[in-house]
Amino acid sequence: MRTLGAVVALLLWGQLFAGDTGNEGTGNADDSCPKAPEIANGHVEHLVRYQCNTYYRLRTEGDGVYALNSEKKWTNKAIGEKLPECEAVCGKPKNPVDQAQRILGGSVDAKGSFPWQAKMISHHNLTSGATLINEQWLLTTAKNLFLGHADDAKAKDIAPTLRLYLGKTQLVEVEKVILHPNHLEVDIGLIKLKQKVPVGEKVMPICLPSKDYAQVGRIGYVSGWGRNSNFNFTELLKYVMLPVAEQDSCVKHYEGSTYPEKKQKKSPVGVQPILNEHTFCAGLSKYQEDTCYGDAGSAFVVHDENDDTWYAAGILSFDKSCGVAEYGVYVKVPSILDWVQKTIADN
Repeated sequence: MRTLGAVVALLLWGQLFAGDTGNEGTGNADDSCPKAPEIANGHVEHLVRYQCNTYYRLRTEGDGVYALNSEKKWTNKAIGEKLPECEAVCGKPKNPVDQAQRILGGSVDAKGSFPWQAKMISHHNLTSGATLINEQWLLTTAKNLFLGHADDAKAKDIAPTLRLYLGKTQLVEVEKVILHPNHLEVDIGLIKLKQKVPVGEKVMPICLPSKDYAQVGRIGYVSGWGRNSNFNFTELLKYVMLPVAEQDSCVKHYEGSTYPEKKQKKSPVGVQPILNEHTFCAGLSKYQEDTCYGDAGSAFVVHDENDDTWYAAGILSFDKSCGVAEYGVYVKVPSILDWVQKTIADN
């Protein structure tokens, strides 16, 4: 019978746990580590494994396991000597939304079900929303960024005027804002923070979808710090559950017709939303609840049961409906995804 060689893999998270085996190229382990016992017809292989902290995951290829090679360098089979990187988990709130918690005019987020929700305050103390999409970037609307500024204001002049809060009370510093190149038609802007924020139970990004979740009848949730039924800004983060609406019905509601030559301004609230191929609409909840002034920039989030993850299907652009008009209007996230990814990569 042939004798099979044996390999002993000793792993600790980020720490070598093996002794000198006398094998060429393995070298001596740290004196504080116990020496691995010898075995017949085999040897000890020195391995270490890198593991990400809670609320983070490996972003790079490979399994995080590194072996000490003959040149006394730690290498991974997939990525060689390159060290692994950890990225924040997204769309995995510890306490997902509970539909049973209801109050008049919306539900209070008492459990931290929307850890991606940010509150933004302009230099004129106007409140609006923003949505954390990774450790250092947020999405909001271009209109939000221009609040209190002239129409020809520059992004570099807007950034220093913003106050931004995560996790309800955590003030974070803004490094820059970047407007979508066609922001008059695509009401979107990006905010970059000066520092990455630690991700945890109270602060976590929402995932960006690779597919379109804004299908008619699909239910989503929108959280925000906007005005309540008394038209006062809320002191508590609230949310509503809303259905995606028929786009043609929404267009007719605000513009009278889906035919360009017959369109006219018909908004019941006196302000026209931006409606085009980059937007979708959501109707009122069955309790006639709605978003309102100050909620723009918040995400329309949906839960994908297949991977138990929450995704941002849209970003609220038109928050003037307030239960008077029948539809809120959102920018489709898949429509801007390429621009978002390229902008983040370049900045």
